[in-house]
Amino acid sequence: MNSLTKPRIGALAASVFTIGFAACGTPPTAESLVSQGLQAQLAGDESTAENTYQQALKLDPNNAVAHYDLGTVYDRQGIREQAVSQYTAALVIEPTFTDALFNLAVDTATSDAGSAQNLYLRVLTLQPSFAAAWLNLGFILQGEGKVAEAKADWAKAVALDGSLASHVPSPAPSTSSGEGNASPTPKA
Repeated sequence: MNSLTKPRIGALAASVFTIGFAACGTPPTAESLVSQGLQAQLAGDESTAENTYQQALKLDPNNAVAHYDLGTVYDRQGIREQAVSQYTAALVIEPTFTDALFNLAVDTATSDAGSAQNLYLRVLTLQPSFAAAWLNLGFILQGEGKVAEAKADWAKAVALDGSLASHVPSPAPSTSSGEGNASPTPKA
C-alpha cells in the first residue's frame, strides 16, 4: 500500500473563515476561534492553530469543524493516532462530513484496508465526484489483486480531475505483486 500524503486543511472551515473575528471586547465564539485557527494554519503556524482549535472545542465540544481541523494539524505533525481520534469525533457529530471520512480512510488505509475501503465508498456515495477518493480506492483494490477494478477507479479519478493522472501507476500493473510507480493523492 502506498503511503498517503498530507491533508488539505479546512474544507468546511474555509466557509467559517468568512465569518470574521469577534468584535473587540466580545468573548470569542467557537466559530471565531476556528476561523483564527484556520488563519494560523494557513500561515504555517501549526502550534497556534492547534491551541486555537483546542480552545474552540472547550467552548463547543460538538464543533465538527474544530475537530476536523485539529485532526489536520495532528496529521501534519505526524501524530496519526490523535488525528484519527479527531476525525472520528467529527464524524460522531456530523456522519456525512466527507473530508473527515476521507482523511480517516487515508490514515487507516495501511492498518485496516477493509475499513478504509468502506470509508472511501461512503465518501463516494455522498460525493460521487470526489476524485481523490476514486484514486485511493483504486490503490486499495490494487492491493487486493483487483487490478481491473483499480484501473476503472483510477480512470474515474482522472476523468474528474486530470491532475491526478500523475498519481496513477504507469504503466498500470497487471498483477498485485507490485504497487507501481504511483504517488497517492493528498488528504482532504
